[in-house]
Amino acid sequence: MIMSAFLLAVVMFITFGGNWLIGQNMADRPIVVGSLVGLVLGDLQSGVLMGAALEAVFMGAVNVGGATPLNPSFGTVLGAGFAMLSGGGVEIAITLAIPLALLGGLLETTMSVVLSFFAGRFDKLALEGNDKAIVAMHYGLWFLRYIVFAIVVFIAIMSGATPVKLFVENIPEVIMRGLAACGGLIPAVGFAMLLKMLWNNKLSIYYILGFVIVAYIKIPLIALAIIGTVIAVAIAYRDYEILNLKSDKFHTNNNSNSIMDDDEEFFS
Repeated sequence: MIMSAFLLAVVMFITFGGNWLIGQNMADRPIVVGSLVGLVLGDLQSGVLMGAALEAVFMGAVNVGGATPLNPSFGTVLGAGFAMLSGGGVEIAITLAIPLALLGGLLETTMSVVLSFFAGRFDKLALEGNDKAIVAMHYGLWFLRYIVFAIVVFIAIMSGATPVKLFVENIPEVIMRGLAACGGLIPAVGFAMLLKMLWNNKLSIYYILGFVIVAYIKIPLIALAIIGTVIAVAIAYRDYEILNLKSDKFHTNNNSNSIMDDDEEFFS
């Protein structure tokens, strides 16, 4: 159990911390985190399945304003980790991951508040022109921020894996079937949240087209994604050409007005 907790803590540190180390590379997304959790726990297939399911859940989760954010990587590491260690499936991972992601968001907010006290120190070092100290402090606080998450994951796995396993083993079958059904609905809710933010009357025709293609033609989702990409690129090229035409027309009108002004000045 100690080794499993340590490996999951390492996964948390690498994915969540590494996501921001060299620019946001999306290493903290559930599909990546879940796969790594499955890899270190010896069940890559389950990890990929759990990660994919949780990716669909958290895809539409967007933090707005001062709302308490969710932390998908924290929820995925612990949710998928607890599910695998207790012998549960995807439905258990989803059930555990959502509240744990909220707790991870609270921890993330707390760390942001704590580390904000170092902002004045950065300003002072910048005024002094001490570049080396700024770099050292930056990476030091980066390490501090994400090692805290790794430690919390380690403690949680060490203290909670056995109770979670006992809890899962004693869940009635009817409740497990209900959780499985809810687990199938939650990804749809995530996509609905994402669609609500992106919805536009001009885009409705593409939504209907995609639905008809999947429902009646039974085209694979990968092929549908490729078709969507082609349509998006075609629209982008069309908009670019329209923008160039408007720009050329604007410059032509300006040149014509300039010539007319010169002629009027010549004859006046």
